[in-house]
Amino acid sequence: MLLMVSAIFAALAIAALLVLSEYAWKRAKIQDEVARKFVHITSGTFIAFLPFWVSYDWIKLLAVGFVVVNIVNRFTNSFHAIHSVQRKSWGDILFGVGVFAIAWFEPASWLFAASILQVSLADGLAAVAGVTYGKKHGSYYLLGQPKSFIGSLVFYGVSMMVISITLFSYNYFADPLSLGLVIILLPLMLACVENLAVYGTDNLFLPLATLWALSLF
Repeated sequence: MLLMVSAIFAALAIAALLVLSEYAWKRAKIQDEVARKFVHITSGTFIAFLPFWVSYDWIKLLAVGFVVVNIVNRFTNSFHAIHSVQRKSWGDILFGVGVFAIAWFEPASWLFAASILQVSLADGLAAVAGVTYGKKHGSYYLLGQPKSFIGSLVFYGVSMMVISITLFSYNYFADPLSLGLVIILLPLMLACVENLAVYGTDNLFLPLATLWALSLF
């Protein structure tokens, strides 16, 4: 019963974030990409910590609901802030698929959190930095998709922060050299994944790559 109440609360919290983002998009006239990433960052970070108080069965159900809402929104455009991106992208739908995929493996709670935070925080903040400062500090195209040097740098820095906090919090490695190599090299690998996974597929491949890499140790 308690888990059900927690899951309902989680669903309501995510719904509230969607409504808030739509209000900000309409009233504050914030940029489309910033509005979309507001949803991406806030809801994604909230979802990242769900395993600490909600069962994986409920998380899978919530992920399916998230996918359905985004598919419906593609046709109704009820929430502009979710799918206001002008370029071709399936990121809004694949984010829910990514959450479901990680929940399917039912990893340790901290592994789930680290995997989803790579999408919500690292990728989200990188996109905001790219939109805001990308043209000024240099941009490039990869596989037909616009990228920015500042965005990639922000992604690497935030990814390193997430991995560092995660590993130090759980004292995961006894060998300091191994710990240092993982903190430096894993974010670099994930930055490559983020650059190569175009059309929003990074929302699926980033968490899977993170879970796979951390599960090796």
